[in-house]
Amino acid sequence: MDDKEINQAVASQIADMASAGKPVPVDPDDAEMMGAFVETALDADDALESRFDDVAEGGEE
Repeated sequence: MDDKEINQAVASQIADMASAGKPVPVDPDDAEMMGAFVETALDADDALESRFDDVAEGGEE
């Protein structure tokens, strides 16, 4: 069984437990792999183009 198959099996078991209403403790690294965390921060390009940067640099108001 390779890593991908193991991860799928673990995710399936976790989903079964969660759908049964049971609390499921999950390692943060495993939770991230399963997509539990969504990055909402600006990327570098968005940050540089933000209105705040224009105002801070004396640009448009």
